[in-house]
Amino acid sequence: MNRREFLGAAAAAALAAGSARSAEREINVLVWDEQQDRQVKSGAYDNYLGNAIAAFLSKVPGLRVVSANINEPQQGLSAERIEAADVILWWGHVRHGDVDDSRVESIVSRVKRGQAAFVALHSAHYSKPFKRLLGTRCGFAYVDSNRGRGYRERLVITNPNHPITRGLKPFEIPRTEIYAEPFEVPYPDKVLLYGYWDNGHSFPDVCYWSVGPSGVATLAKQRVRQPGKVIYFRPGHETFPIFHQREVQQLLTRIVLWAGQQVKKA
Repeated sequence: MNRREFLGAAAAAALAAGSARSAEREINVLVWDEQQDRQVKSGAYDNYLGNAIAAFLSKVPGLRVVSANINEPQQGLSAERIEAADVILWWGHVRHGDVDDSRVESIVSRVKRGQAAFVALHSAHYSKPFKRLLGTRCGFAYVDSNRGRGYRERLVITNPNHPITRGLKPFEIPRTEIYAEPFEVPYPDKVLLYGYWDNGHSFPDVCYWSVGPSGVATLAKQRVRQPGKVIYFRPGHETFPIFHQREVQQLLTRIVLWAGQQVKKA
């Protein structure tokens, strides 16, 4: 094992140990997925994208994972599930408008109080919870899937000292969809990874914000700790098997463990 690999293993162990110490119980993870049919019909996932994420997260010690989807009773977002969740991972695409506003407000309220962290996956940048938490349109310049063929993307670590990225190596995803800057969001607390494509486009692939009762912390108020955490994870197109990739699973696992540590425990 070289020094970089050792640091990566040590960072992962520290995250897991920190979760156990701070929580003294399992971290409850709710994986919510719109379950778009293209996820399965494309061959990218045998049983939907959200279930694939829940499957690998369920193998991580200290995580208790529930997979939910919009077609379930109460859209998979019962009051009990929302209240129990420490970390909510959300994938949506074409049915953002169908999500019940009252359930969105319950999620937003918990995140602003620091009782849950919200992780928006790929096209969930347009989801109701993400937009309401950040307070902006959350759009970008344009999107390009190369007619469904995708583009090779290089992911570069821009903040190597953060617990999520410490010891990780840059990596590539063989097929991704391009999201082109500018990204219409408040300036993040941290940008952890940037994605680059050979045609010159780039995008902040992993970044996060602190939020409180009044929304996102402004630069002038960065020293005032905001309790909630909102994380954006850009890769994850529905027809590319991105969440099966080892590096992506490792990164998303670290995000969930770190986010779980930030949550206020009752």
